[in-house]
Amino acid sequence: MLILLIILCLAAGSATDTGNICVVRTASDLAAGKPERAVGTLLTVACAASVIFAETTFGWQRYPAPWSYPTLFTVAGAAVFAIGALVNGACAIGTIGRLARGEVGYLATLAGAAVVTFLIAPIAAPVEASGPSLMTGANWLAIVIVTATLAIGLGRHLLSLRSLAAYGVLGLAAASLAALRGDWTWLGVMQQLRDGMSPDVLAILCLGAFIGGAAMTAMFRHRFHVVWPDRNAVLREGAGGGLMALGTILIPGGNDGLLIRGVPSGSPLALAAYAVMFTLMIAMIRLLPLFRRWAAWPQWRTS
Repeated sequence: MLILLIILCLAAGSATDTGNICVVRTASDLAAGKPERAVGTLLTVACAASVIFAETTFGWQRYPAPWSYPTLFTVAGAAVFAIGALVNGACAIGTIGRLARGEVGYLATLAGAAVVTFLIAPIAAPVEASGPSLMTGANWLAIVIVTATLAIGLGRHLLSLRSLAAYGVLGLAAASLAALRGDWTWLGVMQQLRDGMSPDVLAILCLGAFIGGAAMTAMFRHRFHVVWPDRNAVLREGAGGGLMALGTILIPGGNDGLLIRGVPSGSPLALAAYAVMFTLMIAMIRLLPLFRRWAAWPQWRTS
């Protein structure tokens, strides 16, 4: 099991550097009239959904995706998370991707998230009672197939085969990890520690392998450059990390967990949170030049 998890994390990390699914980047490109990144995200979701459907059908999962309904906390949390990700210049997934490319300042994002998680917001938001997915079997599989087919039909004209393959590998590997280990994202691990749970050594190893896979791929493709932090940027990234952590507590769940576990399962909470998050980001990028500048940092454009 350990070997399998490490291989999956290395594959997912490597795919992240090739086809990053940062929601800030996706929203920025979509707001600028470039749908390539949005198509890539859709492909990733479709692939992850296929895996979630398979584990629901054949019963090999250890941690099925949560199924619950949205509340006002969900909407508020998605809005707070969206603002935090824009302030940070990268979402939870994008933060890891930028760290793996040598942007040391993004350690401040992790620090800001840790401060909020452990000190400022120790109480989790209430969530509606959850249960098994109400849409399983042939109905959900049909939706997955139609969505993936439409996305591939559009994506093949906009993305290279390598990018399509990277999104597919990332979706499959990340969803498999979620089914085997539950929420293994860095925001998820922080919340588990906050709730008094024992450190999940395997989850920490998964995160390390994920970052390692992304960093090694960045080095191989000559994208790794150590970028020392700027004081003003560090303060902004720390604040962004704190807001993302607060949003994760309110939803509950960060954009990475929602994408690889919640949305693929058809969870109403995840679908609502991701829709609010994505729509608000696009609106703010279009309306506010400051957010537009933060969301389009030069190093992103080298990928």
